[in-house]
Amino acid sequence: MPPTHDLLLEHRRVAEFLDRASEVGPQAGPGPSLDDTLAALSALGLPPGSAVMLALSNSVHMLRLYLSALLLGLVPLAVAPATPSARARMLAERLDVRAVIAARPDPQRYGVSRVHPVPGAGAVLLGGAGEPAPYGARQVLMSTSGTSGAFSACLHHVSSLLRNAGRHAHAVGMSENDTVLVSLPLYYSYAMVAQVLAAFTSGARVVVSGPPFAPAGYLKQIAEHGVTHSSVTPAIVRRLLDGPSGAPSAPRVLTVGGDRTPPKHVARLLADRPGGELYLTYGLTEAGPRVSTLAAHAEPADRHASVGLPLPGVRAWLREPPDDDAGELMVATDTALVRKITDSPSARRTLAAPGVVATGDAFHIDDDGYLYYRGRLSDFVMIRGEKVSLSAVRQAAQAVPGVERCTTTVRVDDDGSPFVDMEVAVTDPGPEAAQRIRRALNSFLLPGERPRTITLTAVDPQAFHK
Repeated sequence: MPPTHDLLLEHRRVAEFLDRASEVGPQAGPGPSLDDTLAALSALGLPPGSAVMLALSNSVHMLRLYLSALLLGLVPLAVAPATPSARARMLAERLDVRAVIAARPDPQRYGVSRVHPVPGAGAVLLGGAGEPAPYGARQVLMSTSGTSGAFSACLHHVSSLLRNAGRHAHAVGMSENDTVLVSLPLYYSYAMVAQVLAAFTSGARVVVSGPPFAPAGYLKQIAEHGVTHSSVTPAIVRRLLDGPSGAPSAPRVLTVGGDRTPPKHVARLLADRPGGELYLTYGLTEAGPRVSTLAAHAEPADRHASVGLPLPGVRAWLREPPDDDAGELMVATDTALVRKITDSPSARRTLAAPGVVATGDAFHIDDDGYLYYRGRLSDFVMIRGEKVSLSAVRQAAQAVPGVERCTTTVRVDDDGSPFVDMEVAVTDPGPEAAQRIRRALNSFLLPGERPRTITLTAVDPQAFHK
């Protein structure tokens, strides 16, 4: 099935796609059918345009629920399965989510008394049944990977995500003959669009794995399932290259995205994979998500620091570049978000005009149009391959009673891995305060967001009154 701008999500195609999908690990027999899942979701009584939060691990069940929600006109929002219930409740309130689907949800934590069974999970209804649905059918909410705070999401049309997925599939040579290993978290647009929906548009088969990543397990999955197409992050690349075997010769295609890949790692990947294809990609959820691609195996070494050329239908330029010829990358695309829902004032400027995304990333563009990433303009850091908003971390600390001010410092381990230290000014720096703040943060923040150390200082009364 060639990529097309007119491909639709419809029952027959979704059923065929799911029938070809498989999962790493022992299988417990045939799973529920697409019709069973549609019936269970329909029984929830949610009208089209209702947002549904999916806090589920990578699995075929997850894909079936996600695609079923879209077929029913519901608006899925995939989040990390480890999301604390307090955070899920606040996110649901901010985004007007009408139901939460999780493996074993505790209804009391959501202020209700009943869990509704759905295949492979349970659903908790959050109310608002008598109110108009806040979104439209065939729309999707996508998490922003931590770059815009804890309670942000991008609203997209399903059609634009499929269009972006088709363009990406074409750019990286994905076809109906490929088997795609989906091992990145499905709650990120990179996995859901650039892998799952790209496989759907191209007719490829998916094998669902998932975090945590382990090099030995990854290599075994590639061999056992005949994987020909895999997407990884630069953090995963580093782990593979540091391993005893280096980068695997299979699969045929590796795509790398989610952060900048050092040129020395690109060179090693190419050397370890003679004849293999290597694509470096750049994107952001707001753009739908993929923006550009570099076929590194077909380019000279001096372009290995680049993320390539914009995809067809995408135009990129720099806004007010300074003297060093690096400025904020602007992207015009028909796959841009409809709108951004966020409490962060700086993130509201993302949609500079209809179809035009202000990326917040600093880039250089050479005379041939190749894009070179220079860094993020906003306040975030990559920790264990995850984008962490330092602003969101500070906001969480400052919400703890007794905390007046908070600062975060990014430090680096001996192995080059970044982590966050936190200094907190409190009204009462007693012996139990640090533990109390730590417990509060652990109940709210994801593991990669939690500070390694918390240092307490007493609030300076003089500074307080200035």
